[in-house]
Amino acid sequence: MGIFGSWKVKTWPLFIPLALSIAAFVLSMLALFAGTGQQQQALEEYHMFSINVSHFGQELIPSSTQNQPPRPSQSSGGGFWDNLGDTISGIGNEIQDTITDQVNDVIGDVVDEITEKLGISQWYSLHVMNWCEGDFAPNSTAVGAWYNTTNCTERAAGISFNLTEILNHEISIGPLDFNTNEIPLPDRIESAVEQLNSALYALFILFVLAAAFSGFTILLTLVTIVTSFLWGRTSHHHQAGHRKTIIGNAVFNFLAVVMLAVAAAIATVVGKKAASEITDAGKDVGISANAGMKFIAICWGAFGAGFLAFVFWSALCCFPREKYRKSRV
Repeated sequence: MGIFGSWKVKTWPLFIPLALSIAAFVLSMLALFAGTGQQQQALEEYHMFSINVSHFGQELIPSSTQNQPPRPSQSSGGGFWDNLGDTISGIGNEIQDTITDQVNDVIGDVVDEITEKLGISQWYSLHVMNWCEGDFAPNSTAVGAWYNTTNCTERAAGISFNLTEILNHEISIGPLDFNTNEIPLPDRIESAVEQLNSALYALFILFVLAAAFSGFTILLTLVTIVTSFLWGRTSHHHQAGHRKTIIGNAVFNFLAVVMLAVAAAIATVVGKKAASEITDAGKDVGISANAGMKFIAICWGAFGAGFLAFVFWSALCCFPREKYRKSRV
């Protein structure tokens, strides 16, 4: 029943590279357009990079962190009084944990209030074609807090994100009379942001090309499926037609895979390096950053799907059998 042979192929296996090419195309478009359009909130977590400024300016107020004294060790002896002491201690611990949770909620509300008074958002995220800002919900210290988007820039190729200018602008129109020169941003942060801007422009070009090549592959695969179903294994002319579409699929898949591999590498290396730089340089001014792991995942997912499709077409293109056993399509 062989799948491969003499530049001709049974129809049903062609749906495998078709599905893989569609997956690569969809993931490329998702990486390209995440953070834009009507799905801004739903796709916000698929940012390439995020900067957390929820603690920016917190050194202007006294720290609410308190060191807890060490608890005395428990005696190993038994008895009624020891058990009573353990029970009272347990109740005390529960009360203390409850109070601690309430204090953390208060601290979170205080942090939120400071950023609100400064007039700045708590986070900024960078997408391939725009950047967004917003607050953490329910607050910045809550476990499992999510990104609540309040504003995104217009979609454009090659965004320009300048954290210093953005913070200075938002603080200047905010309700608090505050001089941003009191907390200057380290040069390393701005340098890392500039690298991100360059990386995002490169990612835009790469994903556009990858989507285009994947789209051509989808069309050629459909042509191959139709011709394989209609022509069957009848003539040398039809065999030559299969040869052209198979080679075309292999070539366009290869180009798409190269674009996706470079894009995934840039997103991974630049994103993680910039996150480390900004977090390290911004620890004294309350700024941290994270690479978008979901974005990196879809980049490598698109590459993986495209690569498997390329392997399929390469097998047809480079390893045809001399004889083709007759079998029904």
